[in-house]
Amino acid sequence: MRRIIMAQIGNYILYIIMACAVAGALASILKEESALGKEFLEGLYSIGPIFVPVAGIMAATPYLALFVKTVFGPIFAAIGADPAIAATTFIAVDMGGYQLADALAATRESWIMAMTTGYMAGATIVFSIPVGLAMLEKKDHKYMALGIMSGILTVPIGVFITSTILALSNAKVRDIITTDGESTYQLALSFGTIFSNLVPLIVICGAIAIGLKLIPEKMIKGFMFFGKTMDTGIKLVLVFSIVEYFTGVFSTVLGGWGFNPIIADAEDQFRALEISGYIGIMLAGAFPMVYLIKKYLAKPLEAIGSKFGFSSIGSAGILAAAANILALFRIIKDMPAADKVKCIAFAVCSAFLFGDHLAFTANFQPTMILPVMIGKLSAGLIAVGLAIWLAVPEAIKLEVEDKLADSQNDIQAK
Repeated sequence: MRRIIMAQIGNYILYIIMACAVAGALASILKEESALGKEFLEGLYSIGPIFVPVAGIMAATPYLALFVKTVFGPIFAAIGADPAIAATTFIAVDMGGYQLADALAATRESWIMAMTTGYMAGATIVFSIPVGLAMLEKKDHKYMALGIMSGILTVPIGVFITSTILALSNAKVRDIITTDGESTYQLALSFGTIFSNLVPLIVICGAIAIGLKLIPEKMIKGFMFFGKTMDTGIKLVLVFSIVEYFTGVFSTVLGGWGFNPIIADAEDQFRALEISGYIGIMLAGAFPMVYLIKKYLAKPLEAIGSKFGFSSIGSAGILAAAANILALFRIIKDMPAADKVKCIAFAVCSAFLFGDHLAFTANFQPTMILPVMIGKLSAGLIAVGLAIWLAVPEAIKLEVEDKLADSQNDIQAK
């Protein structure tokens, strides 16, 4: 009974998104400049920005798999965790982590837990960090670092909540990578499996917490260096993959090309371009849905946000992050420092809640929609509380320093 209810709720959410897609399309046709119509198109236009990191990571999957298996696999295995968890700790599910975890997982239960991990840890490390550093003003990088490091602490909590719901509801899932198969595999998630797979996540997050508390400035610098390195690597892999696709030059000169194709072929129908496309066409409904929620539920959302100490722009940022972190990054510059940190902390686990991750889950594991949403949202809200405790005091101090520096610069300019 519980399993049937979970599946039905997932379907209802999907129908609502599709209804919003139709409403957005009609709005775009009838009144081109309408906000609802623009949200419909914005969802489709997001395929491009999504494709860049997805293609870079998915192309590099063979080498990433080797690296994860060689470096992290033995460590994770030694403490009883599945190597698949290592894959999605660093790589988002919709950027190749789902396929990589499938290849590495010893059991389907660990594969599903790895999928959940990738929605939070992997998405942050491989997408939010490099994209955020590219989109945000340099002066906001330190606030982003504080937010990310606060939010990452709740990843084990989010994974635990989702996994527990799946275990208690006797959920059935698809046991292969497909968008149209039946969910026939009966999960047998025990709490022993859940806890053993969470151990490495807890260790990693604990180390980040200690660093954030003791050496915040060094942690911020290290974080920014990591993000820049990741961004550079992704773009280089992508451009070389494009060159190889059209010319075959690397295969000819080097005698082989170890990277994966970025466009579907006979071997795999779910390459980077197709994954990005699946997400984008779902966002054509998800973005209008978020717009309608924001428009008609603005007052209650603002009231809830004020209880967590958010300004009106901060409350809007939370909703934006729940759709797509790109929408949050667009308005970060207008927020006070405390809200910047809290919104980004929330986004570590809760970003893409009504966007990419809802779309990916609906396409590949529709029976998991509700457990994933509850886990991500719960962890995001807890992250806000941790950010207030751990990071906001440092952010306010940095904001005062920024204002003082700006004042001195103004005086010198005069």
